[in-house]
Amino acid sequence: MEYLAEYGAAMELIDLEEPVVEPPATWTPPRNGWFKINVDGAIFSKQKNEGIGVLIRDEWGRVEAAMSKKIEAPLGSVEVEAKALEAGLMLARDVGLQEVVLEGDSLSLINALCGIAPPPAFVEPIVMGVWDLCREFRRTAFSHVCRQGNKPAHLLAKHASYVADYICWIEEEPCCIKQALIHVVMSFSST
Repeated sequence: MEYLAEYGAAMELIDLEEPVVEPPATWTPPRNGWFKINVDGAIFSKQKNEGIGVLIRDEWGRVEAAMSKKIEAPLGSVEVEAKALEAGLMLARDVGLQEVVLEGDSLSLINALCGIAPPPAFVEPIVMGVWDLCREFRRTAFSHVCRQGNKPAHLLAKHASYVADYICWIEEEPCCIKQALIHVVMSFSST
């Protein structure tokens, strides 16, 4: 009953946006005044660790913050994606953002955050932590994007294999994703 009450309280604070049946193939900007947090995870099986990538952009596609972070733990792909969602919200909170869309390419996790389906049991504590973090924002929404539309976040996750712990960029485009961002800006401006 306690978990149900916490869930109900969290849902009151969160704008639920059902994921699109066919997610966009390219990045789409958030609504005016909001910021979009794209996240992704990568597994480096030879190194026996994982990486997460976070990219936060405004409605014009300008980079507000970005991060590549290495995780030294034996995690599966869904667990890494869940940790990326959590890290994305933490970075947005630390930067001082208040209205955010959390976007990733893991449909099961986005559906769980939207309340459409229960989270996989092994990541339920992380999903509950994400809901708790949502309380620290004025407004939060969730969105699913296909892998193509999440390429810069994926490149940041892969870049984590080259960093000791993590690297963060504030209002600066990371070199490792500049080409992917140029492609996004070009397709964004042509629409």
